Amino acid sequence: MTFGLSMIKKILGNIVFKNFSYLTIGTVIAQLISLITVLRITDILDPEDYGLFTFLIAQGLLLIRIGDLGNRNIIIRTIAKNPSQTNDLLVNGAILRILALIVLFSIYSAYNYNFGSLSFNNLILIYVFSFLSCFSNLFELIFHGNQKMLPSAIINLVYSIIWFIIVYFILKRGTSITFIFLLYISITLVKGILYLVFIKYYRLFKGSVQSFKVSSRQIMKESWPYFAMLLILLPLTDLANNFLDINSTNDEIGYYNLSERLLGPISLVVGMSLSAIFPNLSAMWSNNKEKFHNYISIGFGVYMIASMLICFIFTLFSKEIIILLFPDGYLSAIKVSQMKVWYLFFMSVDSLVGVFLGAANREKLILRFSIFYFLICTPVLFYSSNFGALGISYGYVISYGIGLIYVWFTFKKSFNIKIKYDLPIWTLALSLFIISYFLTSETSLVYKLIICVSILGILIPYTVKKYKPLITE
Repeated sequence: MTFGLSMIKKILGNIVFKNFSYLTIGTVIAQLISLITVLRITDILDPEDYGLFTFLIAQGLLLIRIGDLGNRNIIIRTIAKNPSQTNDLLVNGAILRILALIVLFSIYSAYNYNFGSLSFNNLILIYVFSFLSCFSNLFELIFHGNQKMLPSAIINLVYSIIWFIIVYFILKRGTSITFIFLLYISITLVKGILYLVFIKYYRLFKGSVQSFKVSSRQIMKESWPYFAMLLILLPLTDLANNFLDINSTNDEIGYYNLSERLLGPISLVVGMSLSAIFPNLSAMWSNNKEKFHNYISIGFGVYMIASMLICFIFTLFSKEIIILLFPDGYLSAIKVSQMKVWYLFFMSVDSLVGVFLGAANREKLILRFSIFYFLICTPVLFYSSNFGALGISYGYVISYGIGLIYVWFTFKKSFNIKIKYDLPIWTLALSLFIISYFLTSETSLVYKLIICVSILGILIPYTVKKYKPLITE
């Protein structure tokens, strides 16, 4: 008993456990507040205005993502190893970002002139937002590098609460999108100031500043593979809004981004679960390859079944959720969300593939897969955006599914391994998709509950029965 309490105390006191807990709890609460905030925004704005507002945010985030130049992990890793490089990375990293953003603003202005639909005022708002956010993100990396996640979690939570208060108590129907976005930019500025205050409070400004030429060259030398990967995957991760802007309408952008917001909690669960297992898998690859292969063979199937059941339940009941929570003008987001969640299932499988390959130091194969996805998905996504939010959601599922076939077989071949029951599992995923998306679309809530309970009542015990002997071997 004493040993058990001692072990629990040691775990709770572990800095990795604390940091993971701070980030997890803070992110979950922030996500919940964000979802509640979206309910109010969609009540204030019709789909067209909501589409424009979310498009402005998406374009700012696109510029931020590229403007970071793929050096996020490099900065965190460098500060973690040597905190005395903090000031150098902060100052020269900021200069590097400013130069990158200047170039990006020029490129984006040319893009908007030829293909986009934003006014000059909207462009300026996006540029100010991305500029402030780039610095805010840079400040956040200092806390991550110093393994101080609590301040970061608190600041992000405060940011969500301030936005919640603004949306519920300041915004009214008829408020202009420009004014709303200006308020959004203002709290981004507040967020950056809070980071600076906390950095000074914790005395994290450490070390001297090298010459920009020397420091920036080192940063880019280490980060270019991440930046190349980012650019390759850009059509899948960040350009859906642009495709819809070119080929469709603001309403469709609104439906698409609402579905993204609804799927946020599921994405969060998937991302955190993969982040949690990656360090263990990396150590396992070095110390016990037989056990590592066993995890792939058995663990992959369990993970896939859990993921598909989450997607199945979401698809089954998302119609009732959207009808209950959102105005009638947003009902078109139902089918979009139901289709997009199955792309999330494919992506979760692919992400686990990436985790296993990353743990085994096979980054070149990950890059090859990324290039393959780029070649398959980009033309399909661009074409399917002509058919609105639902069309591009179909495009994601179809193109990513095709790409995943190649990835799946190549992944198994690379480790020379068989994944237990993989064909029945894929068949099950297809069956659950058909049942939840097509067969029960007009079914009443009572019958959906009966179907859900019945399927879970059969699958969960059957899965436990099948996998338990393998796990305990």
